[in-house]
Amino acid sequence: MTRRPRRAAESPSAATPFRPRARAFRPIDVLSEEEAERVHALSLHLLDKTGIQFQSPDTWPILEANGCIVDRGSGLTRFPPDVIDHFLAYAPSAFTMPARNQANTLHFGGEHIHFGSASSAPNVTDAERGRRPGTQADFEALLKLNQMLGTCAFIAGHPVEPIDAPANTRHLTSGFAWHTLSDKVTRVYAIGRTRVRDSLEMVRIAHGITEAQLHAAPRLQAAININSPLVMDAPMIEAAMELALAGQVNVISPVAFAGAMSPITLSGSIIQCNAECIAVIAFLQMVKPGAPCFYGVLTTPINMKSGAPVMGAPETVQGTLANGQMARRYKLPQRVMLGSTSNAPDAQAAYESMFSLWAAELSGAHMVYHAHGWMEAGLTTGYEKTIIDSEMIGMMGALRGRIDFSDTDEIMQTIAAVGPAGHFLDTPHTVARYATEFHPPILSDWRSFEAWHQDGARDSASRATQRWKDMLDSYTPPPMDEGIREELAAFVARRTSEIGGQEL
Repeated sequence: MTRRPRRAAESPSAATPFRPRARAFRPIDVLSEEEAERVHALSLHLLDKTGIQFQSPDTWPILEANGCIVDRGSGLTRFPPDVIDHFLAYAPSAFTMPARNQANTLHFGGEHIHFGSASSAPNVTDAERGRRPGTQADFEALLKLNQMLGTCAFIAGHPVEPIDAPANTRHLTSGFAWHTLSDKVTRVYAIGRTRVRDSLEMVRIAHGITEAQLHAAPRLQAAININSPLVMDAPMIEAAMELALAGQVNVISPVAFAGAMSPITLSGSIIQCNAECIAVIAFLQMVKPGAPCFYGVLTTPINMKSGAPVMGAPETVQGTLANGQMARRYKLPQRVMLGSTSNAPDAQAAYESMFSLWAAELSGAHMVYHAHGWMEAGLTTGYEKTIIDSEMIGMMGALRGRIDFSDTDEIMQTIAAVGPAGHFLDTPHTVARYATEFHPPILSDWRSFEAWHQDGARDSASRATQRWKDMLDSYTPPPMDEGIREELAAFVARRTSEIGGQEL
């Protein structure tokens, strides 16, 4: 085994490069082999006898041509079991997503795990300005932070929704920001064909490639949320079809809050969500065999006193582990979420997110949405929480599945030289490694109480405030060819004018 040196500590405001990594631990099975096969069999029975409603008439001829039974009055579609099994086999188990900056290119599959930004929260909060609706300014500020954080591998969407940007052209202004303020893999909001087509053209322009090159390797991903229970709405499935035809990535994501949108038990939620997920993945393979898809099921409870969803609960973890096992059964890459129900960047926010972080690692996940800053069960993204999450992800990434014993000869010589009651501070073994051997935190304060107290006795949340402010002060945009930038700006201006006030 080759010893992997750790990076030295960065300055408080420095951007850190993205470094791809593999999961340190093998996935955990929480279902027996018989139970996993029973989930599959019951999911097939549910799709065969009850079905799932596809609300877009554009899907019906494709479904019927491939053996499904469609009620054209309602769109309710029943899948014979052999149809599901046949088409799932076409979905790839691994693929690569090139980024605008090749250093940020992502491989999904195998032992790779990548953590993304928060996305889609309507509110934002920080220690100085409090909780408030998201704005374009906050969206761009959080985007800059995620560009600078080496733990953030991809942009999962709007870190906070820019509510002040018109909804019908938001994909254009946001797309321009995604491609000019960041050079990482990004997302499109899959609401209808128009947004997808515009976003595909923006990716093509920003990456400086041809349409054929765009179709040859996926550079854009979208979350396709199923309206549990058992409904696939028209705008989203039509957008998913457009992405599949263009060779881009669909993240199939039933988000069933147990007790409200799915049965209250984990067993019931797992069966229902598994059925929803494999049905849509099978359909997209009918559209284009080999279209890249993620198994993106989330099963999490609701607060039975309020009806609000809960993140980071024991049931969330157990469900994530089970969903990971089903993804491995189908040989599909898995997407999970990291988040917290806490309303503040406090101890609850940290332990709920760490609980979810361990679930991601031990479920065998490949893509983690909402990994930087999600709070309040997805209603808010926090500036301080973004930094706290980055710290935890970095610490998790420093874990190794095995301990490196390649230096045992030197170790034995050093121990013998130090002898009883000595110390190792100035040994050659220590001096050669002191700057790189231990994981350097970006937020934790490891000083003595006296030194910490004399420096203002700041807790982790207040240190996180200073960290994100320093980072934004030092942000510089990634390089982009000026001709490409001008072409992208012209496309945004033209499409904004063409769309005008029409709803999409």
